Amino acid sequence: MSAVPGDAGGHRGWSAEESAVISRAVHNAPSVHNSRPWSLELRDRTAELRERPTLLAQHDPGGRDRRISCGAALANLVLAVRGLGWAVEEKLGSDAGLVLAAVTATGRAEPSEVERRRSEAVLERRSYREAFDGSELPESTRDALLEAVAAPGVTGRWISGADETLAVARLLTYAARVFRGNAEYQRELSSWTTEAGDGLRRDAFGERGLAAVGLTTGRTHLPDESVLAARMQREAVLVVGVQTDGPVDQVRAGAAVEQAWLEATGRGLVASVMTQPLHLAEVRSELAAGLGFAEAPQVLMRVGRPARR
Repeated sequence: MSAVPGDAGGHRGWSAEESAVISRAVHNAPSVHNSRPWSLELRDRTAELRERPTLLAQHDPGGRDRRISCGAALANLVLAVRGLGWAVEEKLGSDAGLVLAAVTATGRAEPSEVERRRSEAVLERRSYREAFDGSELPESTRDALLEAVAAPGVTGRWISGADETLAVARLLTYAARVFRGNAEYQRELSSWTTEAGDGLRRDAFGERGLAAVGLTTGRTHLPDESVLAARMQREAVLVVGVQTDGPVDQVRAGAAVEQAWLEATGRGLVASVMTQPLHLAEVRSELAAGLGFAEAPQVLMRVGRPARR
């Protein structure tokens, strides 16, 4: 990463302080296997985020999670620049088959209260895969999270009712069995699990409820689908989809999910996301059909209040 610092003579580059704020925000974006599959370059008044190819052949064969991760980094980048008091112009495209986003500061403009709150939540956001406290999310909160996830080409929908929940539980347990029986996938997952926390920490693997079928190891005890459905009904689960399932759309989905995650964090809630089951085309298509969801599902996001200890 390179940065062009500002100076007292009116240089149009980023100051050292601005560069640090932007870099820290991007660094704290959630990413597949904590791999941060992007590069960041700061120059003039533009911050450029580029998808970086990785070798997650079994976990992410099409680069879907990689691009969703880049979208989360893009959301943090935009919020950081807005939090610094700059209006922004975003350009999103591709270069040599990799997604490229450019965020340019175009003039001074104070952030909105929503942008300020989400920007402040960037360093507080964490993945929470334990059980929630069991309380229901108010409709006003659900509506706010749907509004946060809404973006051009991106839509969110809450899973509701016993029938929908059971149908989703069946698809998730099916996907979990597929991945648990994939030896190459299991070897890769094991290689990313580190005691030092450089890759996947031990708490990345949920033990109950929806989180239990997200990252499935050979030792994961898969709950019966009816048990999983009952646990899911005690959680708020959001499906996020895109109108067209292309690389740029997957980046937009990641950015939208991060906006909703930060909105939840700013409201004192916790969340975690799941993408692995949606790598299976049959799961994506059956999930969309079962929910009457016109969009291509990209992410499942569970939201709630942390359980008291």
